[in-house]
Order: sequence, then structure tokens, then C-alpha cells
Amino acid sequence: MQRNQHSQTKHDDKVKEIVQEFLKKGFRVKADLEGFERPGLIRGYCPDIIAFKDGQRKIVEVETEETVKSDRDLNQQQAFREEADKDNKTTFTRRVAR
Repeated sequence: MQRNQHSQTKHDDKVKEIVQEFLKKGFRVKADLEGFERPGLIRGYCPDIIAFKDGQRKIVEVETEETVKSDRDLNQQQAFREEADKDNKTTFTRRVAR
């Protein structure tokens, strides 16, 4: 499902907010945003954010009200959870921009 421009802006603003939270905590961040190194694909999907610090890896995906529970959202969640389950230092979080 494609987001409209308003929804995409809410999504991107939420991603930027989360990126800033990680940066303030000293994480190195890759983000699917202009101006950042893009995260690599995980099981065919690009997460919005991957943050690294002290051996930890945090995978974060941001959805909007329009994309929550879409097929893509559910498939991404499964892929990112499976990736996180492989390593006890990796976590996956899904956030919804409102």
C-alpha cells in the first residue's frame, strides 16, 4: 500500500525523531532517509532504521495508520523478527507514526 504525501511526511518525521533518540544515546545509525547511509536488506526488506552500539543492533520499522497490518507490514515484521531471533543482541521494534 502506498502512502499519500501527508502520510509519508508523518512517517519520515517519526523516523527522524527515532534517529535523533538513538544518536543522543551514542548509537551509530543507518536510516532509509536522505542524508543517511541506507540499511541493508534483511530477508528482502529494507528497515527504516538500524542502530548499533556496544555489540547491540536495533532494527526499527515505522508504519503509518494507512500501512499498519498491510501484507507488506506483516511480512516485514516477520522478516525482522526472525532476524532478531537469530541473535540475542539484536532487537526489533515496530512503531506507528500518528
